Amino acid sequence: DEIMKLKSRRVSSLFFLVVLMYMAMGHNMFGLPLPIVLENNPIMITVIQLVLSLVILVINKKFFINGFKSLFHGSPNMDTLVALGSLASFIYSIGVTVIMIISPDKSEHLLHELYFESAAMILVLITVGKMLEAISKGKTTNALKSLMKLAPKNAVVIRDGEEKTIPIEQVKVDDIF
Repeated sequence: DEIMKLKSRRVSSLFFLVVLMYMAMGHNMFGLPLPIVLENNPIMITVIQLVLSLVILVINKKFFINGFKSLFHGSPNMDTLVALGSLASFIYSIGVTVIMIISPDKSEHLLHELYFESAAMILVLITVGKMLEAISKGKTTNALKSLMKLAPKNAVVIRDGEEKTIPIEQVKVDDIF
């Protein structure tokens, strides 16, 4: 059940992340074309990145719920670290977005100061890791169950100087078997 939930989160997160990465880095790193509507419009590109990363944050809200709950209980865990890292990137990028809106003349330069894709990437990579961990745990559990099935049902013990076959549940401490 957990694996299915994680797979669903992973698939939807990856979809939005690919689009986000294209918007954030595709045109600069790989020379991929942006839609004509977005060319020379850094504020619109920023708003689209904000929305896409927000969608990924909502899809992976479990990190924030578990992370901050454990932080407030005084026992932070890995989810706390993930939530704080992702939230820091997101909030910083919101601040840069506000500056871009206030000072449109600086928006082209500030476009490279956004970290929306980092906030989303942290969540997606950790989700993939948790899914792989859940799959591994499931396989380990199945292997242990298979080993348990191989356990003998009877034991041969020495009682009163002779060997007796008894159900394994009747073996006591200090029995010689």
